[in-house]
Amino acid sequence: MIRLLFALCLMAGGLFGAHAAGAAESWFTPHRGFYQMSLAAAESSSGIIGATGETYFEWVELCDGWNVNQHTELNFATSQDTSDRIDLTFSGFEAKDGSLMRFQSSQITNGGMTENIAGEANMPAAAGGGAGAVTYSAPGKFSLSLPEGTLFPSEYSRRMMLRMRTGESGYAAIMFDGSSTDGPYEVSSIFSAPRMHERPGAAPSSAKKEKVWPVRMAYFPLRGGDVEPDFEVGALINAEGVAHRYDIDYGNFAVRAVLVRYEEIPFPDC
Repeated sequence: MIRLLFALCLMAGGLFGAHAAGAAESWFTPHRGFYQMSLAAAESSSGIIGATGETYFEWVELCDGWNVNQHTELNFATSQDTSDRIDLTFSGFEAKDGSLMRFQSSQITNGGMTENIAGEANMPAAAGGGAGAVTYSAPGKFSLSLPEGTLFPSEYSRRMMLRMRTGESGYAAIMFDGSSTDGPYEVSSIFSAPRMHERPGAAPSSAKKEKVWPVRMAYFPLRGGDVEPDFEVGALINAEGVAHRYDIDYGNFAVRAVLVRYEEIPFPDC
């Protein structure tokens, strides 16, 4: 469950990415976002009949990198007349040159800690610089290698959105997001033609609309032998990288997050 639900954070940390050249050339908006969550779809095999909750997300630009903070509260109702409350938190720092990512995440289920992950990932800053590594300090001390060319979420986002905005049909790369001990994923994104959609908070059928791109992201593990993704994420993203809504599809059920409130955060004075 934690790997699935932290995709919510990845949508925040990944799709709200920034241009590494700095604020003057940026097309993103650092901000706080507040999302209402619900069950988008569920098969009977999932045992889930309902989901409600909310997500708070904060994305802040620093002079040398970005900070991401997120908290999700999600309540599941099951076909066995039981309910589960899951609280997820994530905080991370990513250097603008793509060389460093620090991360900490946790999951509390029904009041008890069920997952705690922390560590630091390093990649050679120069292109073609070779493999990198991630060193975990929790849940235990161990290390994993990162293949040459692995990207962290903001850099993946930057490259993906540049292609999206110029009319290309997709983008794929290896990405490590720090939300699990599984290592990196091969993330394949497909873009559809932009369309007009109500701005966050606007009433249906109002005149307050803006251009958004439908995006579908599939996450494939690197262990090999799998032809199906572990999960998929679908979103509607505006030109500044803000997701109006997104769905996390885990196969037999999907969770939806809808942006209900938005606050801009100033760019740093560097």
